[in-house]
Amino acid sequence: MKPGDEIAERGREDESARDGIGEEDHAIPFWFNAAFGATIVFALTYMAYYVGSDWTQKKQYEAEVASAQALAREIQAARPSVNPYRGNAAAIAEGAQVFSTICAACHKPDGTGLIGPSLVDPYWKYGHEDADLFLTVSGGRPGGMPAWAAQLGDETIWKVLAYLETLPKQSAPGLGSPDFAAPASAPSAGGS
Repeated sequence: MKPGDEIAERGREDESARDGIGEEDHAIPFWFNAAFGATIVFALTYMAYYVGSDWTQKKQYEAEVASAQALAREIQAARPSVNPYRGNAAAIAEGAQVFSTICAACHKPDGTGLIGPSLVDPYWKYGHEDADLFLTVSGGRPGGMPAWAAQLGDETIWKVLAYLETLPKQSAPGLGSPDFAAPASAPSAGGS
């Protein structure tokens, strides 16, 4: 036998030949037909249920948003709206330490503002009530104020706000106020 020669198969009596190709016709197994029919029934049932159930992605999203808003209202209602540490000397001392460690980098140790706005002038962009101040510190504000709730917690934020009330106030607009005028800078020593 030479390479490339085809070995002829021995023919079978029950074999039907078409175009020189032997083929055996066996019926498709019942399990295959049953599985195929089940997928069609499932698809039609699912489509009918989906169309008739009034479910939509938008409604599910709106329900989840409503649930989150309800939870946020519960949490907000549980928080005090007035500083529970106002006038508490120990809490004020602890708040002073946190302020000097974290807040003074942007607001200066005296609270007059460096990168962040002044905390001792009469202008408060987001409100001056205890609840407003708490939301500003805990949740942050656009334009640079980071949220501190995760790092500090509610208790420490209230203590820092109690300390903030003890800082001497200024009547002049400070840094961050719309009426703030930066002081004229002194001429440089070696300037022309």
